[in-house]
Amino acid sequence: MSLLVLCGGGDAFAADPPHDGSNTPQQQGSDTAGAAQTLGTIYVTGSHIRSIDLETQHPLLVMKRDDLLRTGLTDIGVIVQNIVVNGQTQNRNINNGTDARELVNLRSLGPNRTLVLMNGQRWVSGLDGAVDLSAIPLALVERVEVLKDGASAIYGSDAIAGVINIITRRDFKGAELGAYYGETDHGDGIRRDAEFSYGRSGDRWNVSFGIEYAKDDPVMAGDRTISSVPIAGLPLGATGVTFMMFRYHDGAYTRIGGRPGTSPGDFRPFDWATDWSINFAPYNYLQTPLERKALFAQARFELTPNVAISGDVLFNRRQSAQQLAPPRVGFGSFCCGGTPAGFDVSPDNVYNPFDDPITAFQRRFLEDRPRRWQQTVDTSRGHLALDGLFDVAGRSIAWGVDVSQARADQHETVFPFQDNAKLALALGPSFFDASGIARCGSPSAPIEGCVPLDVFGPPGSITPAMLDYVDAQASNRMKTETRDFLLHATTTLIELPAGELNVAAGAEYRHESGADDPDELLASGRANGGGVNYRPTEGAYSVREAFVEFEIPLLAGHPLARQLGLDVASRWSDYSLFGSATNSQLGLRWKPIDDLLLRASYIEGFRAPSVVDLFQGLVSAGEESMDPCAADSHPDAATLARCAGAGVPAGVTDWGGSAVTIGGNPALKPEIARTHTLGFVYAPSWLPGLGVSLDWYRIQITNAIGERTPQSILNACYMLGDTNACSLVTRDPVDRSLSNVDAAQQNIPGGLETEGYDFSLDWRRETSFGQFRLRWDNAYVSYYGEIGQSATGALLPDGSPAQGNVVGKNEQPGGFYGVVWRLRSVMALAWQRGAWNASIDARYFSPITESCKYVADAAKTVGDPALLDLCSDPGHMQDGRRAPLNRVGAVAYFDLQAGWTAPWNGRVTVGVRNAFDRNPPVAYSAAANSFFPDYDIPGRFFYASYRQKF
Repeated sequence: MSLLVLCGGGDAFAADPPHDGSNTPQQQGSDTAGAAQTLGTIYVTGSHIRSIDLETQHPLLVMKRDDLLRTGLTDIGVIVQNIVVNGQTQNRNINNGTDARELVNLRSLGPNRTLVLMNGQRWVSGLDGAVDLSAIPLALVERVEVLKDGASAIYGSDAIAGVINIITRRDFKGAELGAYYGETDHGDGIRRDAEFSYGRSGDRWNVSFGIEYAKDDPVMAGDRTISSVPIAGLPLGATGVTFMMFRYHDGAYTRIGGRPGTSPGDFRPFDWATDWSINFAPYNYLQTPLERKALFAQARFELTPNVAISGDVLFNRRQSAQQLAPPRVGFGSFCCGGTPAGFDVSPDNVYNPFDDPITAFQRRFLEDRPRRWQQTVDTSRGHLALDGLFDVAGRSIAWGVDVSQARADQHETVFPFQDNAKLALALGPSFFDASGIARCGSPSAPIEGCVPLDVFGPPGSITPAMLDYVDAQASNRMKTETRDFLLHATTTLIELPAGELNVAAGAEYRHESGADDPDELLASGRANGGGVNYRPTEGAYSVREAFVEFEIPLLAGHPLARQLGLDVASRWSDYSLFGSATNSQLGLRWKPIDDLLLRASYIEGFRAPSVVDLFQGLVSAGEESMDPCAADSHPDAATLARCAGAGVPAGVTDWGGSAVTIGGNPALKPEIARTHTLGFVYAPSWLPGLGVSLDWYRIQITNAIGERTPQSILNACYMLGDTNACSLVTRDPVDRSLSNVDAAQQNIPGGLETEGYDFSLDWRRETSFGQFRLRWDNAYVSYYGEIGQSATGALLPDGSPAQGNVVGKNEQPGGFYGVVWRLRSVMALAWQRGAWNASIDARYFSPITESCKYVADAAKTVGDPALLDLCSDPGHMQDGRRAPLNRVGAVAYFDLQAGWTAPWNGRVTVGVRNAFDRNPPVAYSAAANSFFPDYDIPGRFFYASYRQKF
């Protein structure tokens, strides 16, 4: 596939002629609304029909190679994450709970609802259906095309929010060498990149290959003021993290400072206001490290003037890491999950100063190393294609056959965890031998190799020998594979009065498989702090598909109808697990005058369940919930009647929770999406060089796949009378109290809706001082929330409380939508004169109103009401209760770049990101580092690069 210009706006300059000798057709003028020219036919992302008309009913943005390099970034994933239609998503500024994947979240609908292609072929996804763009080396990429509409009728599953199509460099001639170096003004966060590409071609063939190496150093959270403490502006006592606490009889205790912890007198009651004092932030990464190595090659050979064979291969290895503070080890009611029942510190342990067992305990092992997650991910892809042209009855038919296989293998290690089996022995009975050395067990039955553990002493009391015994490394291996066979053809059926009626059709077969294999430490639940038992996941499915697409001209050359056309597409999909589905779309294009294009579309979409959705191993965990039938829940008459009908007595005991089953569900059905769009593109002939576009969209998703909370299932059953929800609830056969809630993956009742506008302006001007270009792109979200735009707090069909319109808000503690900015904007001004060029880019994020509950809780914990002054609205009331809010201000970053092209085909570029040193505003609801990870880390980033063509 190839496309040089866009129709509908984008985030980068995208219509300059190619500089790499590619055979891409060239189009001069605005990429927003340039007039169609007589060109060779091309493919446009979002259609299988070859066409000369570059204007389409779908908004499409294109970032060419020069645009990608102009960002000053070295990673395709990070570049695409900066486009305005991307929502909050996993990136390398998130250190806790991620695996260094670089995901894209178009329209904030979730990374697994964005389809990623390479040269029009589906790229391998993770077990959850999301695609890691870090596996695609920048050296390979010619341009990136982003379709900002659904396209399931064209490409199948996952294309709900949009499509990312990575187009690789083709017909490359000569050699090119590139080197890049950058670092922050703090002297850290160093990035290095080196690449080499070489290609040759003849009359009927071309071949090219390349290599790339990239390495990014970490930035430590302790090296920036805002992230050097757990929450900026709050005292350490507000963090909820302590060095040591334990339960003794009916109270919580800790060691008195300066005491050795060898007798009961060395301990005092735990002070809930002042004893939370561990600063874990300096151990953490603020920006995670990454190292990539990539090899790639591609070739094409014309077998005949009308038939060609081509192929490409790619291998990419990513090595990445995350780091957190030394482990917090615990058991019982204080901490931390994954500990067997009955685990305690024996009264016969030589380090236990009490005569009783300690059954609830936690301690930060500051003597240990920071916890470190390390990933090695190998991604490989092979693709073979046969394509050509032949004539039938005077009609030229373009056809193609594509076979591809892509695979990702990940090995992750985690160290240190603590082995619960060894902890039980190290904290069990022990004794001092004749040499005064502590031994596990008893003199008559010593435990060989075991080292008793001293958890009651001050920092340093845990020795290296103790750690060597209880520490353990955990690991897991994940793999996913996509195999695809595609047959497609396109031609002109007939010539109508308004133009050619074009058609494309094809068939596709795809096989998806994946597995996640944890080691015995994780699978058994023996990793202290590792959560519930981590069960293996393995499964596969296949899909057969057929598609057809029509491009129908209705009118042309008439007053108020210079062009009127209808595009129709449909795709039938038959899955091995859940049957078949058909998705269609309609698109209308109308040019009442030559300068104006109006467009509208209706699109049906779907997302098939991922391997994790279907096959994740089932585990049982405990989770808090309130029984709607219990008196403390104050049930109304209707709820009581439903409870009675289920055999639940009015006085049923509420234990505050129950066992919960989580995992995959092979009975899942696909998600369903409906998209409506309406917009225009205007390129006034009276002002050459100007193009503007405005598009409205609304996307609704039903049958969404996800894990429901136990509380929402209980609410749906007893408060809404949902019999399907009731089938997920198990009660004790005797007292009828809750015993289990099945919260495995489900198709959730209700749905998700988002609505908004995209606006783009592109203006070019040739002057005696050089060529200027202004580009301004905006994504404005007017609504994001539940279908039907329910009022906040109303009970939804799935039993969860409605959050209402969450755009520009993060007001619900624990809200499940994340941050949805009302407005994201990018403005770029570029200048070029001869061998010199320069640019300035501005990136804007609108304000966010967030919950300030964390600050309010901290003020209560440490007894300092003045902390509430950190909230911009500390007196905000909701449902008759105080619910403080805080306004996170708008953020604008400015990036500068300058370059010079040397006469010997060398190019020097220097630049700075965040040139005016804008610090991110404090966000108390951020998961870590006190600012949203979508913002730049504090400080300027300077870089320089050199590229040489031979």
